[in-house]
Amino acid sequence: MGNTSIHCARCEGNGVLLINISSDGEGNSYVEQSCDKCNGEGKVTRASLMSQHADYTLNDESFMAIALTGAFRAVINGYVYERSMTSRELYKLAHYALMAALETDKFEKRREQYGDTD
Repeated sequence: MGNTSIHCARCEGNGVLLINISSDGEGNSYVEQSCDKCNGEGKVTRASLMSQHADYTLNDESFMAIALTGAFRAVINGYVYERSMTSRELYKLAHYALMAALETDKFEKRREQYGDTD
């Protein structure tokens, strides 16, 4: 939870993507291209995850609250993803989410009161 970066999932932490350049699509001619998600670093920082656009946006119908000790779960396109967590990590995540919600609420109220702040 306290980490500030994670391995890039797109390039699997390698920093480069192998692009198949064979003309028939069945050959094995590859060229390396720098990964655009991590800029070739192999890691994605928390700051970049918070500032970049999301790949997918899910609505309320995509989520179901599940009371589950020891894990954080999400159902995406019918697949269940799980991240095992200690009770302390789960507490820190809930606290972080609450603080983010409070800051977002303050921002939205200021925007409604004084106009667009962008």
